[in-house]
Amino acid sequence: MASRITPPPSAVPAEAAAVDRRQDILNAALACAAEGGVDAVSIDGVRARCGASVGSIYHHFGNRDGILAALFLDVFHDQSRSVQAQLDKARSARAGVRALVTGYLDWVVAQPERARFLFQARGAVAAGPRNADLAEAARRRNQALVLWFEPHRASGMLRDLPCELMPSLVMGPVQSYCRAWLSDRSGQGALPSPATYRAELADAAWRVVQA
Repeated sequence: MASRITPPPSAVPAEAAAVDRRQDILNAALACAAEGGVDAVSIDGVRARCGASVGSIYHHFGNRDGILAALFLDVFHDQSRSVQAQLDKARSARAGVRALVTGYLDWVVAQPERARFLFQARGAVAAGPRNADLAEAARRRNQALVLWFEPHRASGMLRDLPCELMPSLVMGPVQSYCRAWLSDRSGQGALPSPATYRAELADAAWRVVQA
């Protein structure tokens, strides 16, 4: 009887391998930032953490600024999708305002290293070659919020304020508290977790914009 030949496992497609390598590099960059801040992100530091060659790093990102920008935009989009998913479930103006605040807060509490990186790296990315990409991402997110607010304002459920002002009024306090909480890297708990004031922050945002 002829022996049965087991075919070799399929090779991983080159595209999938490239995506995995790209993500490995970004994960290593985030680990560097979590340990020592944005200034600690370097080509050598990233290479040491993930084992990628210098050539591979430059192939995917061009240089250190490219790594920072790519990581920033990836995290920014992830945060935006998470908040938007909560907003999409809302069926009233009050529920939507609450979803914006708690969706953002819950994402920060669940992913503090990524949230801290957004605060720390924004200036560097804005000053870098992908500033236009950052501006476009922010514009799209803000535009989506403005479009959500407008029908509720027009119906009289929200104050008659410019819709472009609404996201700042709603998100300003929770972003400010989260930034202060994330700035404490000592682990001593100078501020309670934002989750402690989840309801208070959501209610305060609603009081500011309700009709």
